[in-house]
Amino acid sequence: MKGKYWCLVYSLSIILMVAAAGCLKPPTDENYVPTAIPTARTPIPEDITCSIFSKTAAYAYNGTSFALTQKNPPMFINYTVVPKNVTVNRVYTDPNTDKTMTLTVSEYSQSSWFEVTVKNKATGEVILQDGFGSSKGYPTYLSRTLKVIKSGDFDIVFNGNDITATVNVWIKPHGNVEESRVMEFTSCAYMEGKRDTIATAKQTTLEGVIYTWTPENVVTAHAPTMVQQGTHVPRNESNYQM
Repeated sequence: MKGKYWCLVYSLSIILMVAAAGCLKPPTDENYVPTAIPTARTPIPEDITCSIFSKTAAYAYNGTSFALTQKNPPMFINYTVVPKNVTVNRVYTDPNTDKTMTLTVSEYSQSSWFEVTVKNKATGEVILQDGFGSSKGYPTYLSRTLKVIKSGDFDIVFNGNDITATVNVWIKPHGNVEESRVMEFTSCAYMEGKRDTIATAKQTTLEGVIYTWTPENVVTAHAPTMVQQGTHVPRNESNYQM
């Protein structure tokens, strides 16, 4: 009887030891780092355009250019310009009183212009040429989006004078770059809805500019008094001089 008792005690001891072992924390590797599960990026739609070129430069009869092959049009060229502002005095005679007055007004300098040219590298054909500045026969839109609907190997040239311009060139990644690189683009947008905008002259805050005008026109009935004059100090960032 005593033997059966000790056999039962021995069996219960073994069961308790196994149960206790199951509650212990298993050994771990202190250098183990869990593998991160990559998060898939949303695919870029085939009809969206992405920025492939962006540059801000001050122009003083100089320019910059780059080459681009477009296989899947269109391409969009968006620019925003900050022209030089000047003060001019205009003589005005009232037809009712014959009284002559001098109006001091602020406007964009006639020497400020910016031009975008897209040429076919093989044939030299000018695919597009447009920009800012009445002296060049262009409108005075401060921001514009131009569209190139042809395919080909292009030279894209930006030049100007007395002006600072920020340019962005947008293309469709699909069909224009290797598919393996499509996901590298991070600045993308639908450009079809972009519209040109026009604004009146306003004071700017560019470094190196001495302003030559006041916010409001000044009417005087005597000989014009010249206000402080100044010049734009260019900060050339471009590749060549004109």
